[in-house]
Order: sequence, then C-alpha cells, then structure tokens
Amino acid sequence: MIILKNDPSAKTPQASSAGLYHYAILVPSRVDLAEAYLALGNSGITFDGYADHVVSEALYLTDPEGNGIEIYTDRPRNEWKFDDDGTPHMGTYPLDIDSLLREVKKPTDNLKAVSEKSRIGHVHLKVTDLKRSIFFYHNQLGLALMNYWASAAFLSAGGYHHHIGINTWESLIGSPFSNGCVGLEYFTIHLSNKNAAAQLHSSLNVTSEKSAFIYDPDGIKILLSASQA
Repeated sequence: MIILKNDPSAKTPQASSAGLYHYAILVPSRVDLAEAYLALGNSGITFDGYADHVVSEALYLTDPEGNGIEIYTDRPRNEWKFDDDGTPHMGTYPLDIDSLLREVKKPTDNLKAVSEKSRIGHVHLKVTDLKRSIFFYHNQLGLALMNYWASAAFLSAGGYHHHIGINTWESLIGSPFSNGCVGLEYFTIHLSNKNAAAQLHSSLNVTSEKSAFIYDPDGIKILLSASQA
C-alpha cells in the first residue's frame, strides 16, 4: 500500500504548498475500524479527530513527519444517502465512538491497527486552484465529480464517493508541489485494463503502453499503471 523512502536531506514543505493532505487506509468493516481505534490508542497514538462522513466513518492522525492519515470504513452503498443531483451525500459529523466500540467482541490486548485486507481507499490532496484541478482530474483523467464544495471537490470512478479529494483550505494561491520535501513523492492510479490505459495515455499524449508518470497542474506526480489489468 505504502512505500516509505528515507531521505535525510528532505526539507519541510511550506504549509501553503500543494501536496498531500492525507492518504486514507480503507479497512473492511466497522469491527476493523474499532480495533484500529483501540490498537492505536493503546500504543500511545494521539488522534487528531474522528468523523462520521455519512458514507463512511473515519479516524484521523498524523505521522511523525506531519503526513496526514485517515483510517476509515465505508457504510454499505445501500445505506448511502443521495442529494437531489444524484451524488452521495457527504458531510462531517461527530463519530459515535461508543457504538463503534460495541463492535469489538474479542480481547483488546492484541488487536491490529490495520487488517490484512485493508487498502488505500483514496488520496486527498492540497491544490492551489480548485477549478483548474477539477478540470484536470475530471475532464482530462475522466474521474466523475461526485461532490463540489466551495473549497473542496471529490472525484471517483465507478460511483464511489471519492478516490481523489482536493482542497484549497491551506493552499489557495500557494506554491506548487516541490520534490525533495518530506511528504508525498507520488501516488498510483491503477487503471482497470489495457484498453482503458491506452485510451487515457493517448488523450494525455503518453507514449508508454503499461505505466507512465504524469503531473497534475500543481506538479503532483502520479503513476498511471495498468499492471493490475
């Protein structure tokens, strides 16, 4: 899911620069989320917050170098609520911790923070121009715009609530993404099949047939990969 790269010379990025807001680890169930809450708390981790996003429930924390992490589980799609335009209703409401902890039925002294079936559910980015980034991820990459707020947008494939989140909460008219800083180096989008890869590569003038690096308008590096096709 995650590759950690040691770079003693890495600099701390400016708070207003484009880059990683957080990466989100999707765990399979509420039980797994409850176990993550207990395992992390018992290890001395301090959470930044908790949220009920209607489509999902989430824990938030920060790693030692300032990288944001979300650990979350989705509600079943048949329980999602939808707005008048047909998009999933999302918001930020208090997480019912007591309800979550009632899911745990086994001893709590040897729980795992992340189960083996977890994966990266989405990546949330800081961008400097929201409309410009929407055009890139929606019009050029072909992701559906699932939700649009004044300072944030959420995009996905296959009707999911979001695979990519973008916001300007800290980075509006800020500086572009800078390599050589602590944080994100790149993230990977796995394309569904070789035909999808070929079509997207053609529209972006990418010559590689299998995988290729591209850059979003803020210089954030993305690997388009058809390796799992």
